[in-house]
Amino acid sequence: MKKTQKYQVKQDFSAEIIALQTAVEQEPTDLVAKISLASALEQSGHLAEAVAVYRQISALDTEGVFAATAAKALAELGRESETEKAAEIKVFQPSVGRKINQIEREKKRRFLGNIFQKIANLPIGTKQFIALLSASAISTLAVVSAGMAIVISSGRSQLRNQAIAELAVTTSNYNAKGNEMATGFRGQADNTAIITAAKEYQEGKKLAPELKQSVKEILANEIKARQIEYATLVGIDGRIIVNGNQKDRSHEIFNPNNLVADVLEFPRRIQTNAIIDAEELAEELSSFPKELNQQNALMRFTFTPVEDPKTDAVIGLLVAGDLVNGKTSEMKKTVEAVGGGYAGVYLWEKENLTFTLATSVLQEDPQAAAANKKAAFKYGVPLPNFYLLDNARIGVGGDLIERQQINGEWFTFAVKALPNLQGERVVFLVRGTSEKQLNALLQNSLLLQMAVGVLTLLLAAILAFFLGKALTQPIKRLRKSAQQFGSGDRDVRAEETSQDEVGELAHTFNEMADRIVAYTQAIEEQSYQRQQEAQFQRLERERLQEGVIRLLLNIEKASQGDLTIEAEVDAGEVGSIADAFNATLRSLQQLVKQVQVSANEVHDAAIDNGKLVNQLSEYAINQEQAIEKAEQSIVSIAASITNVTQSAAAAAAIARKGSIAAAEGQETMDSTVDNIYNIRNSVADTSKKAKRLAESSQEISKIVSIISDISAKTNLLAFNASIEASRAGENGQGFRIVADEVRRLAEQVTFSAQEIEQLIGGIQTETAEMMQMMESSTTQVVMGTKLVQKTKATLQNLAQISEDIDHLLASISASTVSQRDTSQQVTQTIQGVAVISKKTASESQSVAQCLQNLLNVALDLQKSASNFKVD
Repeated sequence: MKKTQKYQVKQDFSAEIIALQTAVEQEPTDLVAKISLASALEQSGHLAEAVAVYRQISALDTEGVFAATAAKALAELGRESETEKAAEIKVFQPSVGRKINQIEREKKRRFLGNIFQKIANLPIGTKQFIALLSASAISTLAVVSAGMAIVISSGRSQLRNQAIAELAVTTSNYNAKGNEMATGFRGQADNTAIITAAKEYQEGKKLAPELKQSVKEILANEIKARQIEYATLVGIDGRIIVNGNQKDRSHEIFNPNNLVADVLEFPRRIQTNAIIDAEELAEELSSFPKELNQQNALMRFTFTPVEDPKTDAVIGLLVAGDLVNGKTSEMKKTVEAVGGGYAGVYLWEKENLTFTLATSVLQEDPQAAAANKKAAFKYGVPLPNFYLLDNARIGVGGDLIERQQINGEWFTFAVKALPNLQGERVVFLVRGTSEKQLNALLQNSLLLQMAVGVLTLLLAAILAFFLGKALTQPIKRLRKSAQQFGSGDRDVRAEETSQDEVGELAHTFNEMADRIVAYTQAIEEQSYQRQQEAQFQRLERERLQEGVIRLLLNIEKASQGDLTIEAEVDAGEVGSIADAFNATLRSLQQLVKQVQVSANEVHDAAIDNGKLVNQLSEYAINQEQAIEKAEQSIVSIAASITNVTQSAAAAAAIARKGSIAAAEGQETMDSTVDNIYNIRNSVADTSKKAKRLAESSQEISKIVSIISDISAKTNLLAFNASIEASRAGENGQGFRIVADEVRRLAEQVTFSAQEIEQLIGGIQTETAEMMQMMESSTTQVVMGTKLVQKTKATLQNLAQISEDIDHLLASISASTVSQRDTSQQVTQTIQGVAVISKKTASESQSVAQCLQNLLNVALDLQKSASNFKVD
């Protein structure tokens, strides 16, 4: 698989280089395009890219066509002096012939103005001068811009660091007031009067007026000395004991923002910020500050627990509160300490979701302010937007610094968020550092760099003039040769007059011309070979299509039951499948013939056995009737024995009749025994044929499985053929339709094989049931044989007795008692024989029913086998 080489497109690449890059990306193995691209990159000053392309050419050129040129170019580019020279000059070397025309066409499409068209029509020397001068101007501009960028970046980085440092000063000054209050009230917590007042209040005593007045004066002095708004002693029940302002709020609940309750729950010294609503301030202050305008205010609180000296238990709480809104002394102090700028305090009102300015100071340039007769400080100046404050509120990581403009002057602002007791960011300290000094420094640096740049451009213009004149003439000669070669003159070659870059380009052009001629001939030969291969592939496809169609027709006939067909076997994949198909049909023909023969044999045996069983049944009925007659005769003998003495002649006649009946019964029994033996042999033969039928069914099942496998392989072959036809496009459309038809017929063969397999499975099941019934019938026939033999023996005894009766008539009178007993035994024996005869007749009917079922199975098998044509 070809791997496409990607090249980075730079802004200063010419249209020619971009076009060559596109050609190389489309065909990475095109060495002619690569050598042209490397040469163009080298001439345009992109040496690193040219080296990379030359290395690719050396790696890909296994035949050594361009390897020598690439190696020589790499050696030249490897020289440090040449590399530095090329880097300094950055010569814009246009290509020749066709490449110049491509650049001109590209410029015509991209630039429609007359000025650019005139520049494109200038002589190459003039364009060389313009290019070198432009390159020098761009380089000078880049150096000046880079220098300015470095100065600006360094200055702004320093300004950011300065803003962060000044923000730390602002934060320190802001916290200094809280630290001052905390220190002062920590000392007042040890004051005896305050401890006494808190202890008596805790004990439920009423404060003495002198004690209350003393504590009030102490708190009032703190308010006055520290210029704060709150100085209050609060009991552990949250009510005011004494407050320092004029308005007496004793016994009132004092719990701004639930701060007092939080501190009393876990007593400790705390400094925090809180936003107090206007109603709370109005309760404490005698006059509401005008700057607040009835709005919420930012307060700095300190909470100092008052402890009992004896027990160290907290008995009260000193609360000091300083109003931040409108106070500018701390911010002014910060601005003066850091040399001007902006400092402010903002608060976040969660209920209104807005930022509010608490206080701010802006110090302008003192000299400018004096010249314009303006005050150096301005108060209450807000920020233009609160984006920086919002980032600090939501906790964005990193330094929170941003540039903003106030009153036409740029400042670098830094912000720090301070939390309240609940950890919420509610106070935001802002420090803005002026950028006037940085802008003045940048202006002086820019003027100096511009002067140096103008001087550099003058020197570059002089150098470009002389270099352009030296490079123009060889390029013109090379251009003429390239135009002649492009117009069809394959014998023209460039003149190599030097060994510099132009000489190298002329040598490379000559090599390229030689290779183009050779490649043209090679391409023509390859085109002819590809045409021959396409013709051979087309003939192979047609032959394969014809073979598949013939095989499909044979498969369709076989699926209809005609097993006498034979597919034509030829060379190739289709011939192998046809050969396997013929072998399968031959095996199937033999098996179907065996099934037909077995089915006919089973059918004939079932008919013959049915006749024998019917005869057996008739013989059993006759035997039963004869036994009934014998039984009646024995009964008559038994009845006449009592009159034997009176009628010997009658007894002799009866005895002769009994002897005759016994003889007839014996003959009948002999016939019955012979018939039962015949039935037994027939049942055994039928059982053997049924076993052969089961074995034949199993062989048919194996052949059906083979047919299913061949059908599956045929389906897979048709699927592969369909894929190959799809790849062939429109030429393989007909073959794809034939392949689809093959798949459809293969699926029909699979379905027919499944139906045959199901039918054979049913035959095997019924054959197994028939074999079980035959085995049961054989057992019953054996039992009947034994019973008939026993009956025969009994009848023989009866005949012998009748003969003895005939010979012993003389002693009948003396033996009457004995004869009566004997007649009774004979009667019982005859009755047993009668029962056996009835059972034999019943079993004969069961055997007849089994043979009828076997006959039905044989008929079904004959019907199924007749669907196949084997001759």
